Amino acid sequence: EEPGGREEAAQVVDPQQLVPVGGVYHTDALQLPPQAQDVRDWSMVELLYVGLQVYPYSPGEAEDGTQAAVQITLRLPDNVIVIVIYFEAPVVARWDPAGQQWRTDGISIITYEAQERSITFGMGAFYTVALLQDAHLNLPYQAWELQPTGVDEGLFTVTAVFATIQVQIKDNQCMLSSVVVEEEEVLSHITGQWMSPFALREALKRAGVNIFPAEHSHKYVPVPRKVSAREFPVGFSPFFTQVTLSCTGALLCCQLSQGTDEHLKADSAKDNHWSLYMFNGEKVQTLKLTETSEAFSEELEEESEFHSTLYHMLKDFASKEAMDKVERAGSLFIDSVYQLLLATRVLAFS
Repeated sequence: EEPGGREEAAQVVDPQQLVPVGGVYHTDALQLPPQAQDVRDWSMVELLYVGLQVYPYSPGEAEDGTQAAVQITLRLPDNVIVIVIYFEAPVVARWDPAGQQWRTDGISIITYEAQERSITFGMGAFYTVALLQDAHLNLPYQAWELQPTGVDEGLFTVTAVFATIQVQIKDNQCMLSSVVVEEEEVLSHITGQWMSPFALREALKRAGVNIFPAEHSHKYVPVPRKVSAREFPVGFSPFFTQVTLSCTGALLCCQLSQGTDEHLKADSAKDNHWSLYMFNGEKVQTLKLTETSEAFSEELEEESEFHSTLYHMLKDFASKEAMDKVERAGSLFIDSVYQLLLATRVLAFS
């Protein structure tokens, strides 16, 4: 490949990796419309029916012989209606109408002021520009937890690289409970509102909090091969106080504690109620180690039977009360949990 070809490719934005956050900005130089003139007691103005006219602007030459750039300063959205979070300095790109793509050439001298929420940059001409952010900067997840808070209700917590997100689930609705960045709660304009799982996902992505991997995300996030989220029995997990998982190779290890009404009130479970299970996509068995063990071991619990699914394994030790809750679980609630787990793909990207 020619060096010029590699340079050209580097200037073209990869839309699967960098996505616009905060909208698109159209910049141009416009002619001033005719101004009103006062003549004695009259105020007269020429009326034009052609709309705003583009001013024929041509950048001059700088002292060093290069084309003088147009300097643009953008104030980032932070009002009560639109709030956008940039976890890192955004990438400024211009739209190329001929190639139908975002490009980074033609933009220089970028200064990002995080505290003032502004960005200044130079351009060789007036372009349509956008501020881009890495779609995968919050991946892989640091931790996640799913716990019940009532009948057909639960709390889904995701700890990402830069933010901790808590989502309340009730029947077929979700509510963003909090988004914490550097110990500060943000995005107050969308917290406390009930919406569908799909609407919640779109609202977070518009605000710059993208914790939803796409089909191609495995190309940009280094994660080992793991079992698919479709193989995990999500219909049972909401009725346990906590679910924590870790994966090694093709194995999934999960720690579960049976939830009771007392646990829901106390919001905790006793240590001796926890059990560790190993799931490889084909069978589930109980592990001998505990969360406090010094090293990981695949040694199985004595007389541990194996089952084809986690659901059937849990039936061996779950109380009748817990299983009754599973059988009575609302289909709308189960579907909401399933949609969130499938959208975040926490099993694959943790």
